[in-house]
Amino acid sequence: MPRRAGSPGPATWMMAMFVVWVGLAFLTAAAEDVLYCPVCGARNPAANRFCVKDGSPIPRLEPARRTPGFTRSPGTYSAEEIQQVMERVSKSVVRIRARTTTTYRYPVTWWKDDEDAYHHTAQLGKITASDLDERLAGSGFVISAEGEIVTNAHVASPSGLKADLTVETLDGNTFPARIVGVDAACDLALLKVDTAEIPPLSWGDSSGIRVGQETWAIGNPLDIGLSVARGTISGLGGMRMGLNQIESFIHSDAHSTHGNSGGPLVDVLGRVLGVTDMGFEEERGQGYAIPSQMARLVIDRLRRNGSYPRGYVGLHVRPVDSEAIKKFIIKRSDGAVVQYVLPGTPAVSAGFLPGDVIYGINGRHAPSTYLLQESISSVGPSAPIRLMVDRQGKEMELTVTTRQRPDAPRIDPLEELEGYMRVWFEEEPSQKKVIIRDPAGSRKAPGIYNGAWVKSVLPAEDWPVESITHNYYKTRAKPTRIDSLRDLRAACARAHLGGRMAITFEIDYPVNPVASVAFDELWPIIL
Repeated sequence: MPRRAGSPGPATWMMAMFVVWVGLAFLTAAAEDVLYCPVCGARNPAANRFCVKDGSPIPRLEPARRTPGFTRSPGTYSAEEIQQVMERVSKSVVRIRARTTTTYRYPVTWWKDDEDAYHHTAQLGKITASDLDERLAGSGFVISAEGEIVTNAHVASPSGLKADLTVETLDGNTFPARIVGVDAACDLALLKVDTAEIPPLSWGDSSGIRVGQETWAIGNPLDIGLSVARGTISGLGGMRMGLNQIESFIHSDAHSTHGNSGGPLVDVLGRVLGVTDMGFEEERGQGYAIPSQMARLVIDRLRRNGSYPRGYVGLHVRPVDSEAIKKFIIKRSDGAVVQYVLPGTPAVSAGFLPGDVIYGINGRHAPSTYLLQESISSVGPSAPIRLMVDRQGKEMELTVTTRQRPDAPRIDPLEELEGYMRVWFEEEPSQKKVIIRDPAGSRKAPGIYNGAWVKSVLPAEDWPVESITHNYYKTRAKPTRIDSLRDLRAACARAHLGGRMAITFEIDYPVNPVASVAFDELWPIIL
């Protein structure tokens, strides 16, 4: 094809691209004190004159041509370079074995047979216990030359139990580990081993993560060995699942296998952007990690104090969304809406009301529930703070003095149970009855029928180790009679056990008069 006079030919274009590529490689190398081959892109020591991979000559760097602050684009790293980084990072990732020395009790439910399961009728319930000598495994990673290891709280202390911990490195060495501190509220723990042989990883900055950025989830599961999964960021910090009291997850589709909990989520340079907390095995592409910004803050507290005494005011809040705007007639689009003021907490004496929108603390804007949670947590107990409140369009400041956060702060237990069951209860004072309202036919409450009235209940704390059949309930159980919502609420307060909420109902339904329900606890947002 004819070309314009003076326009560059293909050879000229190729030469220009080559010069640009070499320039980028040199600038990157200047920042990292290494050289990259202009032909194959392989990484070479700065002293090399020829490429270690293909033998191509490597021109010398000219210091006068270096650009200060140059940062190489993550997309320019070759597969070989990425593999080298992952190999280096893997040496810092450890397997953590936990052997429990105590047990805990928790409620379970099941259908008597396949026919009951098919028809979704009432379930049986009972209490079971964990094994005394249960053996579990998770992952962790070293963050200092002194042998400090970051992992999840549920790995270091399964279900809050004491455990003997052993750390295994990739090359097969084992070391006994001790707990420096655990923060169950956000599921993080700091361990220590007496060795300087394991190379530490460096923290990255999770605040700079972009949607679509490539990441790698690395772990050392018991039944697999080293696991490296590549994926992209599909959701930034702020995601909540309700599994921890304090959450602000990063979502990556780097698949997390069983046992990856506590391992690092790293970028192309091997810097830790997050701590893997959970994944869903049913659906690939569901991995959630605690952001490095949040993890570093908590780990620093655990290193200094051995614990994280968090501040607490006693407010159940939710993000400002369409449902909250409709319910409370809210005009703001940011902040946290007060759902419920927990009785007997500092928030009561400070004058907070349901429907208040909290949007800042101590004169600083805090638009998200996580920022409010962490801001209040970080001041610790017995600290006066000023919360910026919008009450029906009127802005004000309310001063409240924090208290130490309880291990398990609870909202209204009846509201919590209704949320799990997807039904609600209605009182008829004239008849001293509590009626079940389930017009949509909730699948979360098998054996609980719309319009039936609750005669009595047996909360989880009173469940036996044998099956709660109709015969057991009528002859040996000691249920609580229900005449009002107040009675039901008081019984629900005793329905929490072993990380679950469970209760058995006796209802006026002749075919299945006794039905048990149990649910894994999901944590609401509590300041």
